[in-house]
Amino acid sequence: MLTIGQLIKFGRINHKMSQDDLAKKLDVSKNYISLVENDKKDPSISFLKNTAKLLNIPLVLLVWEKMDLPEGKTKEEKEIREQIDKMVDKAHKMFAERTFKIKKPKK
Repeated sequence: MLTIGQLIKFGRINHKMSQDDLAKKLDVSKNYISLVENDKKDPSISFLKNTAKLLNIPLVLLVWEKMDLPEGKTKEEKEIREQIDKMVDKAHKMFAERTFKIKKPKK
């Protein structure tokens, strides 16, 4: 799964923006963008919300890592957690395919 920083970097590159461009639009420093993209800074939910809107990244992909969901105690809870993880992983892949215009091989 892609990290928050990787998603933001890919989104920024896809929009042909420099770190400086993104920083100015989000009213933060270029250094802050660099730290976030390199997963050295844990951004706020507000920052993620603004970034998601600006870069057209589904917000759930950015906040998923910040969510502290229990692993589940019962078999049913564990299955639900696994299904959610699979859905988010699929969404990450779809975002990457859309961002990089990757075409799936034909079967």
